[in-house]
Amino acid sequence: MKRRDLDEKLAAADVAGVWAFTPPSFSALLGGVDPAYLKLMMKRLSDHGVLIRAARGVYVNPHSRSRPADARRGLLRFLRPREINYVSLESKLSEAGAISQITTALTCMTTGSPGRFETPWGAVEFTHTDRKIEVGTDVVAQDDGTLEATIRTAARDLRRVGRNLDLIDEEILADAISEEESLDEQQSERA
Repeated sequence: MKRRDLDEKLAAADVAGVWAFTPPSFSALLGGVDPAYLKLMMKRLSDHGVLIRAARGVYVNPHSRSRPADARRGLLRFLRPREINYVSLESKLSEAGAISQITTALTCMTTGSPGRFETPWGAVEFTHTDRKIEVGTDVVAQDDGTLEATIRTAARDLRRVGRNLDLIDEEILADAISEEESLDEQQSERA
């Protein structure tokens, strides 16, 4: 395939909102490619800057306009595609101010296997959970499509995992939970 043809296909995918690829989705974009050749092709395209290797088996179009502002959050559905994943633990509690330290990794819970991925946009850490997840109660869908734990759920998750509990400021946590629940009630009344 000529580079110009590939650029046109990547641009068309971008217009459709597709900015990241797994080997099967990239093969479909190209009209079906031999799997052995596809692996080599994606590596070469990554070496030449046409694609960015985000993690094993996940590539990003660096020229995509549809890539979310926070690419690391956007990658969650590609890193664990058949599982429920949501931002929680230290990331959510730090964002709420209940943990004074800023996390270096985006910490998430997953129904899949645990793991850590180093991406060009920062690390993503998955911690396994067997717990049933209630969307709308325990986690909330964000505008970008990612799921995010409520502050109460993030604190419960962190306690279950049993790490960094000494970093939690219980007073700020209680205030943050109360404020979040108050905002939820106000939004429910408007709806």
